Amino acid sequence: MLKKKIYVYLVFLSILIVGLLIYPDYGFNIDEKFHRSNGFYWLYYVSDFFGLEQLKLSSKVKLESIKGFTLSPIEHFNKYGVIFDLPAAFLEIIFKIDEPIKFYQFRHLLVFIFFFIGSIYFYKILYNRFQNEWISIFGLLLFILTPRLFGDSFHNTKDIIFLSLYSVSFFYFFKTIDNESKYNSILFGLFAAISTTLRIVGIFLPISLVFIWFLGVVSKKSEIKASTVLICIFSYLFSLIIFWPLLWENTVHNFLGYFKILDHYFGSKIFFLGNYYPSDKLPYYYLIFWIFISTPLIHLILFLSGFGFYLRRIIKRFFAIKDSSIYNDLWRSNNEKKDFLIFLNLVVFFLFFTFMNIKLYNSWRLAYFLYIFIIYFGTYSVYLLFQIIKKNENYKKLKNFFLISLIFCFIFSIYR
Repeated sequence: MLKKKIYVYLVFLSILIVGLLIYPDYGFNIDEKFHRSNGFYWLYYVSDFFGLEQLKLSSKVKLESIKGFTLSPIEHFNKYGVIFDLPAAFLEIIFKIDEPIKFYQFRHLLVFIFFFIGSIYFYKILYNRFQNEWISIFGLLLFILTPRLFGDSFHNTKDIIFLSLYSVSFFYFFKTIDNESKYNSILFGLFAAISTTLRIVGIFLPISLVFIWFLGVVSKKSEIKASTVLICIFSYLFSLIIFWPLLWENTVHNFLGYFKILDHYFGSKIFFLGNYYPSDKLPYYYLIFWIFISTPLIHLILFLSGFGFYLRRIIKRFFAIKDSSIYNDLWRSNNEKKDFLIFLNLVVFFLFFTFMNIKLYNSWRLAYFLYIFIIYFGTYSVYLLFQIIKKNENYKKLKNFFLISLIFCFIFSIYR
């Protein structure tokens, strides 16, 4: 057990060292200047709200110094969450960072740290479900060694931050299922709310909890207590207001105004497969196309096998539900309930992005958080394979062959 733990620590230490060595080597994307402005805009607001005059003056000076091209006027598109932008702006003042290139390199370091923490929680999600360090490390490496994710983890201040916080939220979702303590329930509501301030799709986290509870009530086998649901929702709503300064005044009006901004946001045309499309009228296969061409083959094979197996199981379970049966539910344990949650979120979001005319751009980075579900099912596939191999009399030989094959597949991803 200790030996396995050491390997876990070595993997994380290696990732951290690599990130700390290469974070200055990345260029700057078009969003970064806007989000730096957003940080100082809200830092000015918060310092004014609490009467912190010196901080208010410093943030005003910084904000006024940001000139030239940016994505949009910050005063109009000011609905973004502040969980990354505001602390980054505050630390820039505290550390007296005044060189332009240093502004962004420092932000790149912070993005990587967020991603690193999110990766720790993603490992904890896998270990919570599969109770196996090696399989969880494997899933972690699938997650980290996705070239698209790793590259963006040094400069993408929205989608990578949301992905990381979504991982934390799901971990506490799983912990709430395991142990309905007030501590787990409050933390789940807290991180679900913080995620929502970055991307409104985070609202589906508490909705998922309510849906799972509702299914339990309908099946007359309610396992999640109504009190747990209420604590989570209260924590979610309270934290949403606390961590989103936009809602500190005229809460309902400003929240609804957020959706108007989303509706008007990025009304440009997207060049896709030789044609231009309005961003809200992209082909239904736009998302799945980008996922397939930008995800390593080993990830896709494992995901499709794991997802296919689970889909077959859940369909059989659904049609086997009978009042007279002992097992008349979609899950028979907490682990199966977790699998269902991942399945539910993946399917809902995939259908949402595919058929609801959501304005997508820059390939599929708005949906990067789907990697959590893709890699989860990829790891689930490996878990099932090991269960099959364990029953074979040549277990050790098959296991070694399987591991060596996976290592060779990883080498290409590492090179990428």
